[in-house]
Amino acid sequence: MATTRTSDGLLRVVAVVLGVIVLFPLLMMVFAMPMMGMMGWWWGGQPVGGLSPLWGVGVMLVWLLILLGVGYALYRGLVGRVGTDGDPALAELRMAYARGDLTEEEFEQRRGRLRRGE
Repeated sequence: MATTRTSDGLLRVVAVVLGVIVLFPLLMMVFAMPMMGMMGWWWGGQPVGGLSPLWGVGVMLVWLLILLGVGYALYRGLVGRVGTDGDPALAELRMAYARGDLTEEEFEQRRGRLRRGE
């Protein structure tokens, strides 16, 4: 149980850091880009030519997707370390079955009792 709480705290810290990394540049773009002027930045300072505003939005979305993918990979990696067995009694039962101490019928019966007791 203690490892779950520790990993939950770590996941919260990682989520907050990733949130700041994503939201800070996003807010700066939302508030700073309109201050650059309508045509001056998007068109490269020329009356005709330059890049379309959609290129900038597309690049921002690509970076956002990359950050979200990295965050998801970190989350899955940290959750995977905690372990899939939350119940130590069930883990011990599986170990006894793997050692051959229990038959399949005994294993199923005891596992059913443990699950009903939860």
